[in-house]
Amino acid sequence: MAVGDLWRRIGWGLALVAVVVAGDRALAAGLHAAVMQSGNRFAVLYRGDAPGGVLILGNSRGVNTFHQPTLEGLVGPPVFNASYNGMSTELSEVVLYDYVERNPEPELVVIEVTGVGADDDQLRDFFPFATESERLRAYLSETLPARVATARRLFALYNYNGEMLYRSLAAGGSDQGTINRYKISPALIAAADRQAPTQTRLRYGNAAALGRMVSFCQARGIPVRLVIGPYLPAFRAKLEGYDEWVDAVREAAGGAPVWDYSEATDDVTAFADRVHLNYRGARLLAPRLVEDGLFDPDVAGPASLAIPPPTASASP
Repeated sequence: MAVGDLWRRIGWGLALVAVVVAGDRALAAGLHAAVMQSGNRFAVLYRGDAPGGVLILGNSRGVNTFHQPTLEGLVGPPVFNASYNGMSTELSEVVLYDYVERNPEPELVVIEVTGVGADDDQLRDFFPFATESERLRAYLSETLPARVATARRLFALYNYNGEMLYRSLAAGGSDQGTINRYKISPALIAAADRQAPTQTRLRYGNAAALGRMVSFCQARGIPVRLVIGPYLPAFRAKLEGYDEWVDAVREAAGGAPVWDYSEATDDVTAFADRVHLNYRGARLLAPRLVEDGLFDPDVAGPASLAIPPPTASASP
């Protein structure tokens, strides 16, 4: 091959690389702008547009236990649910600090604590917001495998290869009303009846994060509520060592009370699956949370954690 042909091929190769890199960066910038302009709860948070009032944190149980539009009509202050499917308490800690830095300080923080058992399986979904938060970026770098961190640096579009992008673009307006809308099947209820006993997890890193979150809020004079949402009764009955697990959560949180609604209802139609309420269940639960004083900083704890029988007005 002639020297001139070799250099031409090298030139074309370099030009192709430049086009790929420029296209990657340009498309990623466009997707980032689209995500950040959406009603996605984390886009709202990182824009600084969250309202203050009541901040709710947790995993998918936080999403489906606390239906923000229903609570908004029952609670005086505005309500903002920053829970997300699979979110660990360690990641919730990052979100709490970023929320307080960028938005009006919350009057009350509610944490659905079962995220203490979660791993960091959903971190990919938070890649789009890493450019908005040095704290989040550092957490991702510390937690992710080196090969993933390298891929994120080399290919900007890699950061948008996840569920968060599709949720953001599909949501249209606010995603605060996102909740399970279906009812648990008879087959899943029967499977819960037959399943072997199981245990609720407590991961050390999450327990430490919960303690830091509570201390952070206390230092700023922000009341904190630690809550356990309802479980399907058949599943709840199979949780071994549950009371000891609750004690461990309470200890991790410096002795803060735990509002345990795990057995709040035996109405199976209020559940989407073994561990999540559905829309109907969340609407049944919301008035009882308010009645118990969960959102009232002056109330020390609930007198009862049972939900009254369903009424026609509570149906969707």
